[in-house]
Amino acid sequence: MRSAGFDAVTFTSAEDFLARFQQRALACVVLDIHLGGMSGLDLQAYLADAGIRLPIVFITAHDDAATRERVEQSGQVYLRKPVDENCLLGAITSLLNQSKS
Repeated sequence: MRSAGFDAVTFTSAEDFLARFQQRALACVVLDIHLGGMSGLDLQAYLADAGIRLPIVFITAHDDAATRERVEQSGQVYLRKPVDENCLLGAITSLLNQSKS
């Protein structure tokens, strides 16, 4: 991400994200669906309930149609691992452009 010009910040878990994300101005989140503790989908729901709208690129190694449909209906991006670098960068750029509109 940094080599593509993005100021990337990493978090060790969804809980770590919630504890620290307000300290930073975030434009987009790349989020694994299956995390230890709170899942990526649970994190998205928590943020939405709190009125926090962030573009999210979800990634997963455990593809299933119901999850893919849930993510896509929310207007977010769903990518399967292994994620192609150009595909990920394209998804981030697309979400960032949409959020500017």
